[in-house]
Amino acid sequence: MSNHLHRLAVFSARHRALVIGTWLVVLVALLAVSHQAGTKYNSSVTVSGSDSAAATDTMSKSFSAELSDTSPIVFHTDEGSVTDAEHRAAIESSVRTLSEDPAVASVTDPFAEGSTAVSADGHTAYANVVPSQALGELSVEEAGDILDTASGPTEDTGVDVAAGGQLGTKISKTETGVSELVGILAAMLILLLVFGTVTAMVLPIASAIVGLMVGLSIVSLLGHALDVPDVAPTIATMIGLGVGIDYALFIVTRARSARHEGRSVHDAIGQAAATSGSAVAFAGGTVVIALLSLAVSGLSLITVLGQTAAIVVVVAVIASMTLLPALLALCGDGIERLRIGRDRRPTLGHSRMWQGWGQRLAGRPGLFAAASVVVLLGLSAPVLNLGLGLTDQSSAPESSSSRQAYDQLTDGFGAGANAPLIVTADLGSEPATGPDDPRLVGLHDALAATDGVQAVSPPQVSEDGTAALFNVIPKGSPTSDVTSDLVDEVRETTIPESGVDAHVGGSTAQQLDLADLIGERLPLIIGVVVALSMVLLMLAFRTVVAPLQAALVNLLAVGAAYGIVTAVFQEGMGVTAIGLDGAIPIVSYVPMMMFAILFGLSMDYQVFLLSRVREEVNSGKTTRQAVIDGLAGTGKVIASAGAIMVAVFASFILNGDPTVKEFGVGLASAILIAVGMVCILLPAVMLLMGRHTWWLPRWLDRILPHLDVEGGDESRSSEEPKELVPA
Repeated sequence: MSNHLHRLAVFSARHRALVIGTWLVVLVALLAVSHQAGTKYNSSVTVSGSDSAAATDTMSKSFSAELSDTSPIVFHTDEGSVTDAEHRAAIESSVRTLSEDPAVASVTDPFAEGSTAVSADGHTAYANVVPSQALGELSVEEAGDILDTASGPTEDTGVDVAAGGQLGTKISKTETGVSELVGILAAMLILLLVFGTVTAMVLPIASAIVGLMVGLSIVSLLGHALDVPDVAPTIATMIGLGVGIDYALFIVTRARSARHEGRSVHDAIGQAAATSGSAVAFAGGTVVIALLSLAVSGLSLITVLGQTAAIVVVVAVIASMTLLPALLALCGDGIERLRIGRDRRPTLGHSRMWQGWGQRLAGRPGLFAAASVVVLLGLSAPVLNLGLGLTDQSSAPESSSSRQAYDQLTDGFGAGANAPLIVTADLGSEPATGPDDPRLVGLHDALAATDGVQAVSPPQVSEDGTAALFNVIPKGSPTSDVTSDLVDEVRETTIPESGVDAHVGGSTAQQLDLADLIGERLPLIIGVVVALSMVLLMLAFRTVVAPLQAALVNLLAVGAAYGIVTAVFQEGMGVTAIGLDGAIPIVSYVPMMMFAILFGLSMDYQVFLLSRVREEVNSGKTTRQAVIDGLAGTGKVIASAGAIMVAVFASFILNGDPTVKEFGVGLASAILIAVGMVCILLPAVMLLMGRHTWWLPRWLDRILPHLDVEGGDESRSSEEPKELVPA
């Protein structure tokens, strides 16, 4: 592989105008097409085979598939009552305007006879809106247009309008622009400290941004073919930006080192691609495999999240292998210009600081290993209380429409108004004669008598009488145990005792079903990702011990990261410092995604350390000296790459979306811990194991293919080394 990468990089360097031009044409074309097509991300959740999915099927067959997307448009006034003549006229005009909007399939009248959609204090009323198309397929702009339609007639009347439910969530989706900018600025500062020149700093940033924009454009277009979750672009941005800069950092560092050793510009680029580029390709491949392995979860939401993140990683690797060499060739020795501070021109020699750290570690490896394990286990302790759930709009920014609607509904009707459940009854071959059918009356009364239920609507019967549905309002909020317990009781007791074939659906029930299923599948995902990671490391380094060591380090690091996320979000430790009002549940799919992402990314650093240590061992050094020299040769670049990744992930804590905050805290802490353990625990364990670290049974040695992660000196230049042109 190293020879192919060498030739590709040299070709890109020699034909830099063609390569850079091709990337720009592809970028502009994809941006234009994706902009023209618009965004089409899906915010709905369907868990195949679940009770909520069965409820959705009944609604689709007998009513409308969009009924599960019902969202409230909330009208609120602090001046008098919504029933006052002027306020009521404005609200009724708003409802009429919505009913005439082609984007709205149906809308309820809060003032209709028998309606309970006006609060007891008279300050709040709501109209339930069902969009003409599935809410998950609505763009943010289309969802916003529905709110604008509702708001028009109420302007200057003292009536405020806000959108709740899934419609409000989509409208209030926070942009990631500020987080991206902060992450990029932090990465620029770190790169400037590492390289010492503005030009060298710009190259990884440029390569990563172009690759990210291309990857996100592909993800945007993919949304028109698959149900891409609306959180996918944010996760893809976090990962794509981090790996794009990191991978470019490794290659630029190696290319500068080779150039300062006297190689020509093209030869230095080729050697960097054949060595560090090979490791980048391998590391990127492991990240992609870890992300794609999420497919074994059997959940389309998780599978597509993994696929979209894998797309930006693949593009980042391709950009590092083609666009970056072209940019390096374009700059030539100009990469050393615009120097900041002292001369930091690199060599592949050892860092004195990291050499000293390696010697200190080698002096007491057992102590460092034991201390590391104790610290990691201590950080992991809160994970014993980890519970998977869902967030609601009570943790959204106060300025958002969804938060305003949530608070107004809670004040006027109780927290359960934000967590409506839809109970569907399948009456089969014995159609109901109407809402007063004894079976429906019995189910209605049973639901109303269930502990935790605040209100139950009269049954709505389908035209053919084969199905009916009830709107059930819980007493608790969407995230409360009261609501979760209610869903369980209705499914396990109330419905079976009624004798009616019924199911519990709606967005709250769907999210609860998702959390339950992810809890069941998480051990499977962990097992698959760990096994694949160990196999890849065994192929790369031809040993069964080093992969076991790496897997142990990763599992401890993941446990510590889970513990931090649990302590911060679920237990509320320091949560106000990151912009939240209080503790919130851990979103069900965050731990699963964190595990796959962390295992893939942490292997990057392990590969760079292990490959250097193995290189030193192959040169005849003892394992002890090889570990010391391996740390001295890679410690600085691993620490720098980890710092960039932590900065990028941590910048997303600024995002207003609580789920994004969980990813930001979780991934930033996970990478920080993983890098620390790669530089402490992993080498300490290798020192304790000594030469046994590289043990491989002979029979396995005969059947394993030979891979060379860091190409060594396989790609020799046909050019004589030239003296470096002074900067």
